[in-house]
Amino acid sequence: MNYSILILSLLVGYVMYSVFTLVSRTKHDNEYIDCYQSVFNHKDGSYEKVNSYVEKEQKKDFLNKGLILKLYSELDNEKEYNETLEKINLRDVFSVNGKFSRKQMINNTDVFICLYLAMAKARQLSKFDVLNSLCEKINSIPEFENYVEYQLAKAIYNSLCEKEDGGTKFMSDLLEGNYSDYGYDKKLIGLYKRFAAATLAYNGELVDEYYLNDLHSFADSGIGENYLKSLEIYEKYKPSEDSKEETA
Repeated sequence: MNYSILILSLLVGYVMYSVFTLVSRTKHDNEYIDCYQSVFNHKDGSYEKVNSYVEKEQKKDFLNKGLILKLYSELDNEKEYNETLEKINLRDVFSVNGKFSRKQMINNTDVFICLYLAMAKARQLSKFDVLNSLCEKINSIPEFENYVEYQLAKAIYNSLCEKEDGGTKFMSDLLEGNYSDYGYDKKLIGLYKRFAAATLAYNGELVDEYYLNDLHSFADSGIGENYLKSLEIYEKYKPSEDSKEETA
């Protein structure tokens, strides 16, 4: 067989496989995003939607992302959550063939957003068993320690559970830009700072005037509204009707 034809055949096969994988990944992404939006927008039937999603999803990373959404929905709807909590395996989200992958970490940092929201919801309901279990799952992956996402999760946990320094040092450093020693998703660093500011405000520790004012715009976002409501400080920072009209 002509080697040129063989190489061409292999290349065509690889391209076909890549396209199939991309289409498959896009399908998974779209289904997950649909559940994500439904759960955090508190749409009717959102619990049923995410429950159906995790029952049929077979890819380990998307399954576990769905389980975190389901956990939040169960807490939000006051349903039994222990089985879902036990099933969550974060290593399956951030690993390839059982080994931690930096690429998977960056591709799936949205998981931490869901974890922050779930932790705040658990604190609102005084479900410290949920907080402790999520903290253990995060701590079970030592490779996380070099990332802002992990350090912020730990700081939020310490704040909500009133442990150590309440997460104040790291969150203050984050707002001041002192995080160059860590890896992080550059697209989301602004959002991480808003989570930190909101948590510091919850603790009465936020002194930065810029972020105090910025909490009003954070409250005007779906993610911010959910987080601030769970921390029970939304009414203090919710946007005024005048500001809503200006942005309409």
